[in-house]
Amino acid sequence: MTIKIANAPCSWGVDYAEDINNPKWKDVFREISIAGYNYCEIGPYGFLPKDEIKTLQYLSELNLDVVGGFIFDHLHDPKYHSKIKSKIISTCSFLHKLNGKVFVIIDHISKQRMKTSGKKEISEELSRDSYNELVFFLKEICSIVKEKYNLTPVIHPHAGTYIEYDYEFERLLNDINSNYLGLCLDTAHLTYSGINPYSAILKYNKLVKHMHFKDIKSHVLTNVYDKNIDFDTAVSEGVFAPLGNGMIDFNKIYKSLKEINYDGFATIEQDIDPTLGLNAIEYATKSLKYIDQFNK
Repeated sequence: MTIKIANAPCSWGVDYAEDINNPKWKDVFREISIAGYNYCEIGPYGFLPKDEIKTLQYLSELNLDVVGGFIFDHLHDPKYHSKIKSKIISTCSFLHKLNGKVFVIIDHISKQRMKTSGKKEISEELSRDSYNELVFFLKEICSIVKEKYNLTPVIHPHAGTYIEYDYEFERLLNDINSNYLGLCLDTAHLTYSGINPYSAILKYNKLVKHMHFKDIKSHVLTNVYDKNIDFDTAVSEGVFAPLGNGMIDFNKIYKSLKEINYDGFATIEQDIDPTLGLNAIEYATKSLKYIDQFNK
């Protein structure tokens, strides 16, 4: 089984388009190409030039095809929904012009949930009203993403957010009840949050529409739990590793994906702090070389 492998600007520390520490967009995508990739996600809306012709031309010169993009915002807070909706429409319009396939929906980390990430028994839940508004909002978003822009919307469970644990995203999938909505399973975020990634692939089966491949260091994760370290600090302390340098068994990941006849993309990611001077292209190259042994 061969999966088309992408990388993304977050592996270069790009989480927010307006961050002054971001590397130049051309440098990021050139390095994705140099590292051996033929597919990419676009990063946060506004990181790339909004001129799709200029962007497509540059990516074409690098032999990079666009897989998708994302929203990483405060979905759990209804007061932001109008602003988030506008950003989603702008992102999906741009993605559609770039021939993207998937749109990844991620709740933003919150101070309250980062404190207890990975410990679902003590993690607070949304109020009933906030949850109901989230369901209503995501129903609307899923319809817009698919019907207007022909992109596949996928929920990405993420550590330190209100969409983290299995019971949270299962409830959302059930209550949203959209024929369009699927899952983006992130191997490391699932593990961080106490979810077995191999079993999750088998359990959610046809709902798995996109994958994020990320590795995680067991000893750092143990330290995170023991010392109640928040998610951002965990990233700075190197909880995520190049593929093959952590605790994720990607041979088992591939076996699970093969069992469900997965035919989508997988984006290799490594969340890094851009101020620490880490060598993103080295990590991206090593991760791709590692995953190639299973991609046959």
